Amino acid sequence: MLADSLFLVSVFAAMFAIIDPVGTVPILMALTDNYSRVERLDVINKGILTASGLVLGFMFVGKYIFEVLSISISDFMIAGGILLFIVAIDMMFGRTSRAKLTPGEEQESLQKGSVGIVPIGTPLLAGPGAITTAIIYFNIRSIGVVDQIGVFLMIILVLIVSYFILRYSMIIFERLGRTGSLILSRIMGLVLAAIGVSFVISGITAIIPTI
Repeated sequence: MLADSLFLVSVFAAMFAIIDPVGTVPILMALTDNYSRVERLDVINKGILTASGLVLGFMFVGKYIFEVLSISISDFMIAGGILLFIVAIDMMFGRTSRAKLTPGEEQESLQKGSVGIVPIGTPLLAGPGAITTAIIYFNIRSIGVVDQIGVFLMIILVLIVSYFILRYSMIIFERLGRTGSLILSRIMGLVLAAIGVSFVISGITAIIPTI
């Protein structure tokens, strides 16, 4: 029971760290600087809905993508761990990772109507790292249906928490400021780096006996 609880806590921590809603707050505030309260809420709603659809959608079909491409979960854990580590390095140095936001997407974000979908919804909230982490946790061979339900609920909880953090971003930004947001983002980057290393080690450990 304790092991199950620790597993679910690790799922929540990993997903919260990679989605990083606190780190998204300064970007949201900058992109919606001249927006009304209603317009900003619309951006946040679109962002969370987009992120939810992408993360949960890929989480459920990830297994079938593996089968079509003949990729094992161990292979994906190694690749995913490396990706998470790269994103974590950028977070620890206070940079917006290019694995999450490309120059093209940054330019597209200047269109007022698309800000909620790009870049807030994707790739800032639901980037390659978040999608990869959800797929890995949901498809680990050692977990059963009950744990998969737990993973699903933890991801939903992270998305709900992210929604409220973004909804009250004005208050959070005033209290924390950009410096405070960066500090928290760097701490989550450290957690994410450790999770990325863990994924790589687990993947390699699973592959070695088959070589």
